Amino acid sequence: MGIKGLFGDGLRYGTKETADWKGVGRAEYSIDGKRGFVMIEDNRQIIIPKAPWKQYKEAKAVSEWYMLFYCNTWGEVIGHTEYANALKKLEKFVLDSDRDSFLLRSLDEEELYSLVEVRPEREDFFSYVGELPEDVRAEIDRTFQKAVRVFGISDPGDGAGMAKQIMNIADSILETGKIPDAYGDITDVAVALGVMFGQALCCGYGWKWKVFGDSREHTSFGVVSPEENFCNAPMPYLLKILTGQNINRYGENDNTVLLLYNMLENIDKKPKKERYYPLA
Repeated sequence: MGIKGLFGDGLRYGTKETADWKGVGRAEYSIDGKRGFVMIEDNRQIIIPKAPWKQYKEAKAVSEWYMLFYCNTWGEVIGHTEYANALKKLEKFVLDSDRDSFLLRSLDEEELYSLVEVRPEREDFFSYVGELPEDVRAEIDRTFQKAVRVFGISDPGDGAGMAKQIMNIADSILETGKIPDAYGDITDVAVALGVMFGQALCCGYGWKWKVFGDSREHTSFGVVSPEENFCNAPMPYLLKILTGQNINRYGENDNTVLLLYNMLENIDKKPKKERYYPLA
């Protein structure tokens, strides 16, 4: 597998005086049997190897190399491309090179998607989506009003402000381990904060409460985007955060409440193949 000539004679190493390599991280890599993967992500300048099969000591048994693409917007791997093909596609994004590596400029989400040749196969997530029963709607309203009082939400009609307060409340609980006396355990708190997060999306971005699941008999409830491309089950999401299970790719628990809220603004402009695509 060679890459000679992929970038032509005009990109010899050290030729771009304006390129700054200082502080730029190198791409992460992993090996799975005979396959090797080098990962790049959106919105991050990065250094990638020209020939990973030569640079990594663990690569002796690897016969296939791929470029793996990670989208921070979705928090997931969006696909991969055979490594030599990926280098061809990356040519226009290269800022500089040395003997062993290329320095890539930061790519936006659209540019990252343009590099993908193989996307993960996904099944439909929810074969049944329905309206919220009146008794569940009433319970959500009661839970929300109680949470507003207990946590002292300043403006329950301000989605962004409420999301910020929810994030701060979760941070405090994670730091101190203390929950309000009004709730029996951390699951009760997750339900309360989850309902508030769902309401924040409703009043901030026009989302709606619905039920979704594998069938009419097996559903959970959450919120869906205005054009019904995306959904979020906010109670399990908050429970993951509060119990230290919302793990990011660095292996750490991540309180992403405000980050997710901000990411979901105008999210219907980027529809997925599946309807009601689950987020977080």
